[in-house]
Amino acid sequence: MRGATLVTDSGGVGQSFSWRCLLRCGVKLARCAPQCIPNPLSSGCISCLGSSYNTCKNCF
Repeated sequence: MRGATLVTDSGGVGQSFSWRCLLRCGVKLARCAPQCIPNPLSSGCISCLGSSYNTCKNCF
């Protein structure tokens, strides 16, 4: 996967993530922060994130 990095924690388990995904979702989450900070599962947060909700949920 292009742009992916393998991160290994102290237990030796690797997790693959994409910097592009983190950046894109970070910007989206910053815009939606007022709706998402109190309750990330609220309908306001989900509607603010729109179609990127599932994608961003997998980034983190």
